[in-house]
Amino acid sequence: MKYIILHVVIFVFVVSSIVTSQSRRNDDSYPSERISMHSDTTPGSNWIYPTIFNWNFEDVGNPGINNGSVGAMYFQNMFYFNRWNSNIIYRYDGGWNGPNSFLDSISYFGSIKDLTTDGEYLYGGTAKSIVYIFDGDGITLDSLILGSPAVARAIAYTPDEDGFYVCSYNDDIILCDAVTGEVIRDLTGTNNLKGKYGLAYSNLPDDGPLLWVWGQGSFSDPYNNLWKVNPLTGDTLAKFRFGPLPVQPGTQSLIGVAGGAEVCEINGESVLLLNFQNYALCGYRLEAPVPVELKNFTSNIIQNNIILNWSTATETNNYGFEIQRKTVNGNFRTIAFVKGEGTTIETHNYCFTDHFPDHVTLKYRLRQVDFNGHSDYSKELTVELSTPDKYVLFQNFPNPFNPTTEITYNLFYDSKVTLKIFNLIGQEIAELVNGEMSLGIHSIKFDASKLASGIYLYKLDAIGFNGSKFTSWKKMIVIK
Repeated sequence: MKYIILHVVIFVFVVSSIVTSQSRRNDDSYPSERISMHSDTTPGSNWIYPTIFNWNFEDVGNPGINNGSVGAMYFQNMFYFNRWNSNIIYRYDGGWNGPNSFLDSISYFGSIKDLTTDGEYLYGGTAKSIVYIFDGDGITLDSLILGSPAVARAIAYTPDEDGFYVCSYNDDIILCDAVTGEVIRDLTGTNNLKGKYGLAYSNLPDDGPLLWVWGQGSFSDPYNNLWKVNPLTGDTLAKFRFGPLPVQPGTQSLIGVAGGAEVCEINGESVLLLNFQNYALCGYRLEAPVPVELKNFTSNIIQNNIILNWSTATETNNYGFEIQRKTVNGNFRTIAFVKGEGTTIETHNYCFTDHFPDHVTLKYRLRQVDFNGHSDYSKELTVELSTPDKYVLFQNFPNPFNPTTEITYNLFYDSKVTLKIFNLIGQEIAELVNGEMSLGIHSIKFDASKLASGIYLYKLDAIGFNGSKFTSWKKMIVIK
């Protein structure tokens, strides 16, 4: 939305989002020294968006920036830090790596709690039913009266409906028309999102539309909360905690409580900016993240053991890896789990040893699982070994097990086969196979969920079509 002021006449039209003059980075690396230095601004384990900078301004030399600064705005290639308790805005240059050099301080209307932008102008409120309109130099151009009961303490602009989402500290979020100020929608129930101080709006192809609600912590609950909200219904989609918050030395005051919030375009990327009031500004990349960047997935055979190795270049919200295996005639089954590193930009190496019998052709793959339950599969890895030149009944795997295991056997000829389970006194418990089978490796899954803990036997009988006969017994252990 763009305002052109001609005395009392206002013309409005929709414009494109912010475009920066800086070139986009040639790589997707993140400056780790700017990310890991402030654990109190670290999001919880369910956060899936990469941190691109964590800029602490608690002790910077610019007077006042750590005294009521709630700015979370990137506008005209500069970072804006507005003071809610004065009429000062501090401006820094910088981009993808966050604020860099202090440029200047300018005067503006003052007492604005949260800023938003349409790409042409800045908008903010003083916790009243009015939105003030500024240019990039802090000059007030106009104001917009909001319909009752809308209050603009926190504010976010939506180009999709040409409106402002606004709210007070503990009341419902309301969408108002950006031209008339009339109420479009009341997100009933969002009054339960306490301590609201910042709002931001995004609508990315794979993750939107979304309203980001930034709420302050307290001594009784010293964590800032960020809610991910459906802007059409007001339903909470997710909740993230940041912190814990530090305490100002020598006082009883928390520092780092939630201030302003905004989604801005920096170097062609959508970035969520969150202000930790009087303490830090953090930027989070909002593109749908690739959970894990897998560098390689290989295997080696050492003393009849299959060694699987893989490494990751980066990980985002990575809970871990299921190792899955299949035989030639079987299906993929999970045989083990290896814990991941959560979110990291460092290379990590992983290893798993499969103590499976030799003389088997196997396929492996990794199922990577996020903390939020999303998953993805690696490529399949084939381990080629020689085919047994005899009948073989292999030891079940895993063993001991609960409640399922896999039994594998090799047939040297096409055969009539039976595979049965017995208890220790010779009573038949289950018949798993009874029929004609072709030569080669075969596997079958056995579910012992109805059995008590203990030792059981399984028996393979094979009569080859050439007249050969084979019988073999092995033990299995059920542990519950």
